[in-house]
Amino acid sequence: MKNTAKKLFLLTITIILIWCPTLIFGQSASSYSTLTLSVAPRYDLPVSISSDQFGNSLSGSITVAYKPPISFPLYASIDFGYSYMPFNLSWANPLHIAMVAGGIGLDYNFLGRLAFDIYAKGGYYETILQNLDGNLIYGGNPYLEAGGGLSFYLTPRFKIGIGSSYRQFFGLPGDLYRGVGFYIGSSYRFPLSGNIDIEPPKVKPARLKIADIEINRVFPVFYKYYDDHPIGKVTVVNEEKGEIRDIEVSFFIKQYMDNPKTYKLGKNLKRKESSTIDVYALFNEAVLGITEGTKVSSELVIRYTYKGEQKKKTLISTIPIENRNASIWDDDRRAAAFITAKDPAVLKLSKNLAGMIREEKNKVFGKDFMLLTAIHNALSEYGITYVVDPNTPYRDFHEKKEAIDFLQFPRQTLEYKAGDCDDLSILYAALLEASSVNTALITVPGHIYIAVDLGMKPAHARSIFYDTDNLIIRNERVWLPFEVTMVQSDFLKAWKEGAREWNKYQPLKKANFYTVYDSWKVFEPVGFPGDSSGIELPATAKIAASFRKDLNSAIRQEVRSKADDLKERIAKSGSYQLINRLGILYARYGLFDDAELQFKKLLEKSHYRDTGLINIGNIRYKKGDFKGALEYYNEALKNQPDNSKLLLNIARAHYQMEEFQIAEKLYKRVSVISPELAKSYQYLGTRADTGSRAASAEEMGSVLWGE
Repeated sequence: MKNTAKKLFLLTITIILIWCPTLIFGQSASSYSTLTLSVAPRYDLPVSISSDQFGNSLSGSITVAYKPPISFPLYASIDFGYSYMPFNLSWANPLHIAMVAGGIGLDYNFLGRLAFDIYAKGGYYETILQNLDGNLIYGGNPYLEAGGGLSFYLTPRFKIGIGSSYRQFFGLPGDLYRGVGFYIGSSYRFPLSGNIDIEPPKVKPARLKIADIEINRVFPVFYKYYDDHPIGKVTVVNEEKGEIRDIEVSFFIKQYMDNPKTYKLGKNLKRKESSTIDVYALFNEAVLGITEGTKVSSELVIRYTYKGEQKKKTLISTIPIENRNASIWDDDRRAAAFITAKDPAVLKLSKNLAGMIREEKNKVFGKDFMLLTAIHNALSEYGITYVVDPNTPYRDFHEKKEAIDFLQFPRQTLEYKAGDCDDLSILYAALLEASSVNTALITVPGHIYIAVDLGMKPAHARSIFYDTDNLIIRNERVWLPFEVTMVQSDFLKAWKEGAREWNKYQPLKKANFYTVYDSWKVFEPVGFPGDSSGIELPATAKIAASFRKDLNSAIRQEVRSKADDLKERIAKSGSYQLINRLGILYARYGLFDDAELQFKKLLEKSHYRDTGLINIGNIRYKKGDFKGALEYYNEALKNQPDNSKLLLNIARAHYQMEEFQIAEKLYKRVSVISPELAKSYQYLGTRADTGSRAASAEEMGSVLWGE
């Protein structure tokens, strides 16, 4: 019997390990965790040789057990025990034993509230014995215990039970004690997570009728849109005998949704009352991988509470999902979802062009105008062409609001080098938005194109552009309409055609204007999957040449319109004042040679000589020849020593030449003569390295023209 306890302990461990898989697959999942406190008094009977030395004894234990949140009833425990063990000899004092042990076990529920418990534990015991002399003797060794029992749950947390175990206290030269004990105990378990109900609640069938369900076609490109815009609706009827509450809707499509889209209805339904509920969905990016239309299975679950009891109704249905390029034209703003300004290919081209135009000195129209010009020339050089899609022409599909159109993402249009009017509008807008230039979509009967925010106020636009009828002024913002289908035509022709279409349909209230920024608030852009490794952009030098040609054409057009009027008036009057204005006009548009030719005419007239000198000096300044500018300025200063504008021009030339002390001295003179004028040029009053506010490039480059 020496190895009895060891064998029984090992047998118990083996049973636990063998039963674990059975319990995992044979018992419904109960992935909760608990902490259980148990108290068990017991009566022990010695066996084998121990019965010659000891009589029957009493003992008890307190056990703390932890069940992890797994789907089978395995637990780990810590046990604290005490045993009062009398000897068979009448003259011998009883033995007191304190025990502490750790172990594992299974607490398996069956038949509802009944549970079967099997465990094995091992630990250490300490004996206390008072000898005949009255002295206390201590000693200790390991011990093993294995056993099992039956219990009954009075409540989901409290149970009582009975059981037995075999216990063996080891010692030298032989075991101290072997015995069998019988116990009756009680346990209370504290839930740490999950539901510890010992019997599944009996749920009555849900009496909520789904009278009708309508799920619309899903368009992948709008997968963010469906989070707060319904993809369909379902009509339900309350057929319970009373009011239902806490109605919750859950919609799920496996593979294309990470989690069900769940939301509260926000109202109760009385008996026989019906309600139509919107259905929402939050798709993931996997839906953009759909290149051909498909059908998927969806699960709609409606949960509610009736008389404190939770119920649910489930409906499985099939819904169609279109390809990622599909869209409809019930709302023209839908095109904004395809304007992917953060696409790597779009960013690369746009940023390169933005860097190119920064080197351009003539910025009379502003950077936004120049970027549009550069983009137009880049796409033309790249070989982009306008091609009407015979399968889905915009003109026909825009009129059929529910007809499915095929729209290209910007990267696709760059790859295909062709697109319909909607595809080209999307591409142009994406390239402009990528460099923070605001754009808008214009729709007129059978057509869509773009407008570009020039980033200037109407008053500024009127000073630059001769005919503002070619522009769109809305809410104090100036927009340039641009016909994208003329991608292979001159810039000016595409601009004029865009203006013509707007001016034709806007008075008839048949032209719609949607800023991309506002459209994105409803139809967010999405990331188009894949890379742009196959796109080779045209050389920058080639783009720059055609860009400057179109930019100069635009400048010549604006100057010509204004210059012709001045030339006609000069021919009639011979006015030197008008000659000076003509020179300033040329200079402001960067036509410096034409401007200087006019200013030199002023040198012939003594009354206008100083004005001519000042303005020729301004031409030198604009060209970066500050030393040459000073020669003309100083010549004029001889006759106009207190001309504040002239003094400022001289101070700014010295400042550009880093002669800061001279510039500061001249600025102080201007501050005395014209304090208001000096306020706009405070940077001249301090050295550039003193930490004062730096002058902007516009301040440094501008000049004060002699009138």
